[in-house]
Order: sequence, then structure tokens, then C-alpha cells
Amino acid sequence: MAKIKSLKDLTLLNRFLFAETMDDPVNMRNLLEIILGREIVLKNLPQTEKEQRNSPLHKYVKLDVWAVDEDDTIYDTEPHQGEREPLPRRSRLYQGMIDSKLLDAGEMDYTRLNNVYIIVITPYDVFGQGKYRYTFRMACREKPELELKDGAERIFLNTRGTNQGEVSPELVELLH
Repeated sequence: MAKIKSLKDLTLLNRFLFAETMDDPVNMRNLLEIILGREIVLKNLPQTEKEQRNSPLHKYVKLDVWAVDEDDTIYDTEPHQGEREPLPRRSRLYQGMIDSKLLDAGEMDYTRLNNVYIIVITPYDVFGQGKYRYTFRMACREKPELELKDGAERIFLNTRGTNQGEVSPELVELLH
């Protein structure tokens, strides 16, 4: 049986506390603005524990906190403090599940796909490089400066980063 923690012992990486805190659109906006370093205007209230299902026979995911801005950009923010697992692949599943819901059956106008940010926050360094933030976009292997520009971005945040000079002081403070 899992030990119950008192509220004073919880951090924002706790799914309950994170969801309760980010349920407030001002908190969610502030979080996104610190992470992305730009102004965000949310269109709707954030949704917590948003289920993404394609079929009752296949895996579904619960997106911890889902928000949409005035440009229809989607933000899925996932605190993760549990076991080390293949989070890059998990983020791929989340991306695919989100994308699969964005167009109606038969829709062929792929420019209607929303831009999507998957943001994963961990108390450990997923990639072992000492960074507070790792940002991934698709790029050409043969010509790395050539980006795919598919509107998908995945950000992994590490609360134990060591590169303070490469990120904003606000992000460092948030992650500590």
C-alpha cells in the first residue's frame, strides 16, 4: 500500500497537486510562459486528466494537463516523478494520440493540424547531459538545419539541470 503524503510534503511533480494548481488558467499560463519564454493567451480553461482513446481494444492515455491557446496551439504538460521509463517513446504515443483526434475522418487538409507541445517535467535527467531543458523538433539527419516544420515540439524539463546560464532564471526557479 502506498504511503499517503501530507500536503506540505508534495511538490508540483505530484500529479494531484500539479493538476489542482494548473486547473487555474492563470497558473497554467504562467507555467507555459516561463517554459516557452513568450506570452501565452489561453483560449479555454485547462483540462486535467483528459483521456485520449482511439478504440476500446487499444491503449489509451490520460493527458495530465491539456490547454489550448488563442492560436489553437495545444499544450500537454506531464509531470513525471515515477520510475525511469522510455519517456521519449511515451511522448511519441501522446503526440500520436493527440494528432489522431485533430482531423475528422476523410479530412485531407493537413494544414488544419494544430501545433502541439508535449512538455514532460522530471526530477531526473532523462538524457544525462545536465540540461534543464531539452527541446526536440524533427530535423533532417543529412542537413540538420532543415527542420520538418510539422508543428510538433517535445520539451523535457529536468529539475536537476546544471546549465543555469543557458536558460532563464525564472525557469531555474520554477524547476527548483
